[in-house]
Parts: sequence; structure tokens; C-alpha cells
Amino acid sequence: MNQTVVLAMALTLSLCWEVHAADAKNLAMGASQPLKGREVYMQSCAMCHSPGIGGAPRPGVSEDWAERAKKGPAELMVSVLRGKGAMPPKGGNASLSRGEAYLALDFMLNGDK
Repeated sequence: MNQTVVLAMALTLSLCWEVHAADAKNLAMGASQPLKGREVYMQSCAMCHSPGIGGAPRPGVSEDWAERAKKGPAELMVSVLRGKGAMPPKGGNASLSRGEAYLALDFMLNGDK
């Protein structure tokens, strides 16, 4: 296996664990349901991504995502975690877990499921 495949697999497994851990944390803090991607998006991403400020790709606008999607979800997730262009890491929400960041990205790419 090449390094890219191994890295993508490791990132995917790590994100699955992070999503589970974020759900457990939210439930332990008294939240009746774990956060959904839309909720994370609304709290941390919508301010810039909804209107497309600075070229931020808008959810549900396929032409905004066409070039970016070619890189694959693992590379997109790296951009979310590290920041890209005018976007700071995790959209400026330092308390966002990797799992929550993944949920927001998944919502932006796929909408509500």
C-alpha cells in the first residue's frame, strides 16, 4: 500500500473514534443528543461558508466543491484542521474536536442524511 492510502485509512479510523468520543462527551455534558453536522456547521462554519465569503465553498453548491472534491475527503479534512487561505484552523473554533470538524465537513459535502 502506498503512503497516501495508509494515511487516508489512519485518518478515517481516527475520525471515527473522534466522532464517537464527541458523541460521548456531549451526552455526558447533559446533551440529549450528540451534535449533528448541521449543528456544528451552524455554530462554527456558516458565518463564512453560507455566503461564500472569500471564496469559501457553500454547502449544496456543487460547483463550489468540484475542484476541491477531487482531492478527496482526507485532504479536505486536513484543510479544515490546519486552515486554508483565509480560513483559520477549525474555522476559528479551537475547541472543535476532529470528530465535530468531520461532521461539519460531511454536512457541507453531503447535507443532512
